[in-house]
Amino acid sequence: MKQATKPVHLLLGLCFLLLAGCAPSVQVATDYDRSANFSQYQTFSFYQDRPSQPRDASVNFNASLDQYLRNAIRQSLGNQGLRFDTSNPDLKVAYDVAVNTETEVNTNYAYPTGFGYGYSYWYGYRYNYGFNRFPTTYRTINQYKEGTVVVDLINPDTNELVWRGIGEAAVDMSGGIDQERVNKIVSEILQKYPPGSNM
Repeated sequence: MKQATKPVHLLLGLCFLLLAGCAPSVQVATDYDRSANFSQYQTFSFYQDRPSQPRDASVNFNASLDQYLRNAIRQSLGNQGLRFDTSNPDLKVAYDVAVNTETEVNTNYAYPTGFGYGYSYWYGYRYNYGFNRFPTTYRTINQYKEGTVVVDLINPDTNELVWRGIGEAAVDMSGGIDQERVNKIVSEILQKYPPGSNM
């Protein structure tokens, strides 16, 4: 009997590995400025180093998510060969996560045309860059499904968006998120950078 159970245990173990390998990956979409020369971008920093306002405590989200995202972006862009440089970056990185903010919107704050209320806004970031090279495809953060991660790369010389990566509904906004999961999400998004990358 003991010998007969060994193949069963091996089969169950194999099935478990197959199911784990079939776990759904992040659904990624990208867009970019067709006139940009991406080979010239060698360094990066964040669009805004620190939130300009304290986090809105009325919004229920994981306060660690901001640091998870920063860690993951630095790691992923570093793996792509870009170097983190706050002194004179070739690119600035902005990021956001779509959240359900229908009941939280402060009507006294008029954000620039094309911007919306996402995780970063409630955390205290105030992004203000152009998207003139995305006349038909640009969407505000509140137009994405809740939990969607957006990573924007901006040319600091023009303050214009040159590349956007989207991981649709990838974050569990109920709190079930950790650094490992965020690393996977951001890695799959930024593997599509630069345009034409199929890694």
